[in-house]
Amino acid sequence: MIAVAGDLVEDIVVWADDDIAYGTDTRSRIFRVRGGSAANVATALAVHGGRPRLLTRVGDDGVGERLVSDLERVGVETRAQVAGTTGTIVILIDRSGERTMLPDRATAKEVEPFDPSWLDGASRLHVPLYGFETTPEAAVFHGLCAEATRREIPVSVDASSAGLITWLGAERVRGILDEIGPQLVFANDDEAALLGLDLVDPPAGRTVVIKHGGDPVVIRTGAERVEVAVPPIGEVTDTTGAGDHFAAGFLLAVADGADPAAAAQRGIAAAARVLGQPGAHVTV
Repeated sequence: MIAVAGDLVEDIVVWADDDIAYGTDTRSRIFRVRGGSAANVATALAVHGGRPRLLTRVGDDGVGERLVSDLERVGVETRAQVAGTTGTIVILIDRSGERTMLPDRATAKEVEPFDPSWLDGASRLHVPLYGFETTPEAAVFHGLCAEATRREIPVSVDASSAGLITWLGAERVRGILDEIGPQLVFANDDEAALLGLDLVDPPAGRTVVIKHGGDPVVIRTGAERVEVAVPPIGEVTDTTGAGDHFAAGFLLAVADGADPAAAAQRGIAAAARVLGQPGAHVTV
């Protein structure tokens, strides 16, 4: 069982039919779907055959209740703190499929220490960087990762957002990684550039996986550098959640004993499934 800790929110996904016309109307299609990077990874793990458990915090409201129910319906075991108001992310999708996100994480930022028993039976803990946005929640996630390490549960971290790294500061994020000591770090090209992940060899015992959109995935383990080609993909309408599905596919492959290159291929295939859907939602 892979445990994932972090946000469960509602995504309001806006597909604009044309370039956004500021100060007036732009015809659009709007979807409300389940979101949050951690929830996306957990959902993708279930969709691709895994047994995930999500550790999260949602609002004491109808939205939070529905989101938890939806997760459990697709096979995600959910352990949730319930208080406050469920978070919302407005996601603007342009005609190339690229997304711009406007997050209000609400109660997710007020997470309290997780019950250590929520890690019972876990073979891995995966944590998006979003959990380290504020000092109080960073303390919670540092503690959770420390508990996983104490139990010899390997930890993986997703760098999550170039904007978040810029806000926190690259030096601080590198310090977070050094303190957590993850076995795996996932990043896209912008995140990797900010953190210098492709400029230095990772520490011993760490593999860094860098995604470059349609260009080859770069995997760095020690001094070894491997590139994995990305097959041609059809029309891309929405990139939301592609990185989360990639991480899920990669982690499932590693759990099955695959080497990093083979795991990346499985991650690429998993990500491809979500590129034509609104948000990170994939029909089970």
